[in-house]
Amino acid sequence: MRGWRPSLGVLLAAVLLSVGLLAVGRPSTVLGSCAGVPLAADEAVLFGDVVFVGTVLRTENEGRWATVRVEERWKGGRDLPETVIVRGGPEPGTATSVDRTYSPGRYLFIVTSENGVLADTSCGSTQPWSEELAVLRPADVTPAAEELPTDPLGSIEPTTIATIAALLIALLVAIVAYLYVLRARRRPPDWLR
Repeated sequence: MRGWRPSLGVLLAAVLLSVGLLAVGRPSTVLGSCAGVPLAADEAVLFGDVVFVGTVLRTENEGRWATVRVEERWKGGRDLPETVIVRGGPEPGTATSVDRTYSPGRYLFIVTSENGVLADTSCGSTQPWSEELAVLRPADVTPAAEELPTDPLGSIEPTTIATIAALLIALLVAIVAYLYVLRARRRPPDWLR
């Protein structure tokens, strides 16, 4: 008997099976793509839904959600609070091919408002602030002061805050227990009272 040779159909089935098995263990990803090239900054400011200048104070969700201090309200966001969250991607545990990530710093945000949630994608025109963008500033907007107070929590992640709070509570319990033991030792026995 000569050596067995697989047929083309068997090889194709093996390749498809291998690809299918590799795809099973991958994280959930929602596919998406940009419909076109992002607009130039001047067009984006003109046609954008909500446009403002702000500083990213901290990020969450693998850098896709940014806590932003709003400094200048250019368009569509006159009622924005002092601090907002801009979502550059979906909920934790999922991802898309158009997720935007942020780093601490100042940006010109050109975002959409969907049911009160500010959303952004890598297809949008949000970009790090540069002085060249100042020429796009609307006439009725006053430039933000260069030195604004920073976020009191800085870049501390919420999990770090929870850990610090738990340690402080444990320390407080230990101090109270120690004081209780000291007081109990100084108390005379019942038969001496």
